[in-house]
Amino acid sequence: MQRLAPFLRRADLWAGLMFIGWGLFVLLVGADYALGRAGRIGPGYVPRLLGFLLCGIGLLLALRSPWTHDEAEATVAWRPLVLIVGSVLVFAALLNTAGMIVAIIASVGVANFAAPDNGWRTALVLGLVMSAFSWALFVRALGLPIPVFMP
Repeated sequence: MQRLAPFLRRADLWAGLMFIGWGLFVLLVGADYALGRAGRIGPGYVPRLLGFLLCGIGLLLALRSPWTHDEAEATVAWRPLVLIVGSVLVFAALLNTAGMIVAIIASVGVANFAAPDNGWRTALVLGLVMSAFSWALFVRALGLPIPVFMP
């Protein structure tokens, strides 16, 4: 990254290109979904809206990058990367076997240690709050058939 021109080392430029890339990917994947009509939106409405929003944010970031001075780091933070991806895998593995509450608490517990300053109390409190909120929203309010606890 050091050999690149100063403009090409700008963090906003790379973040903008990333947002544009994800936005185009979402637009490409959702291209075959029906939009629906104004009174009854179809399955392609939200993905298309999300894709346009991501592209718009990316365009704004890329256009403002000549006036910013933050440089992108060329190093990869392996600990947070492994723990965040691991927390998603833990959630996926535990959702159908242990239930939503246990899966969320375990997932938050793993992801919490991506920042070295966080302790186990933080993970436990955040996991309990997130699982209570998820239960209230998805199971109680929306009535989704998500297993809460598995025997």
